[in-house]
Amino acid sequence: MSSIPIDRFEEEIHILIAERGKAYFDAQQVTDLEETGEGWSATIEGTEPYHVRLEGHDVITQWHCTCPFEHGPVCKHIAAVLYAVQEQIRVNIANAGGQIDQWIDNASLEKLRHLLKMAAQQHQDVRALIYHEMKRGG
Repeated sequence: MSSIPIDRFEEEIHILIAERGKAYFDAQQVTDLEETGEGWSATIEGTEPYHVRLEGHDVITQWHCTCPFEHGPVCKHIAAVLYAVQEQIRVNIANAGGQIDQWIDNASLEKLRHLLKMAAQQHQDVRALIYHEMKRGG
């Protein structure tokens, strides 16, 4: 396997590896996902933290994980990051097309409060923003 296209990576990797990676992704164990000039990087919180680096953006040409997996070209941690990258690309497209703003504009107050509470639980910067804005009487 010389490259992995993000939009159809599941076709390129072993089904069991994909399923295990999806479980990590669904459990929100992919953290610190970051797009870099060369590609993507992330941490997988498992039995211990593993670091994944992907080279490429739409097509991944090289990949590396700090885990000791030796039974194939792609481990479950890399698969988990591929799921996260695929979703991030979809989020970026939705945001650029105005779909996220539209959803916010049309959401109920109850739904917005729920989303804000979830974001505050998961992200320190959101908690800090809420704290500073509400402290000022906003």
